[in-house]
Amino acid sequence: MADYLVTGIAPTANAAHVSEMLAGAALDETRLSTVTKASAQMNLRGGGEHAGGPSLSTASTIMTGSSGTGVPGMGGSHASLSSFSGHSAVPDYLGGLPLIPPEQAQHFNVAISEGRALVTYKATPEEAPNVEAAFRGAGLRNVKVFKPKQPVSP
Repeated sequence: MADYLVTGIAPTANAAHVSEMLAGAALDETRLSTVTKASAQMNLRGGGEHAGGPSLSTASTIMTGSSGTGVPGMGGSHASLSSFSGHSAVPDYLGGLPLIPPEQAQHFNVAISEGRALVTYKATPEEAPNVEAAFRGAGLRNVKVFKPKQPVSP
């Protein structure tokens, strides 16, 4: 059977504090992972690759030309992704983590950018409810279980 991914957001990116929060959960540490801004940047510096490829940043130009669009705040060479989204663009710290839909990944990336940590656990379908309860009991927020997509039968 395919693995499930249980996720939760820790209120801190401090690894010692996150470990302390999860100490009583009796989870297999080989299947536990924590993503922070620092760990994601270290992976990039160490030669790790983002599976999703390069992401747009707030400095990425979307439109060119000197005349612009005539829309205030969106003209000329200063237009960026953040001009359209209503909030500043956030780096992709997850690098295309499997099972997490893009819109949910964006929420996780915002949390990481703001100094929190994403904690993940690879669980069997039978373990997932217990891991979910352990994450909630440890004080993680926005605990979710992501299931592999089932192939559509013809």
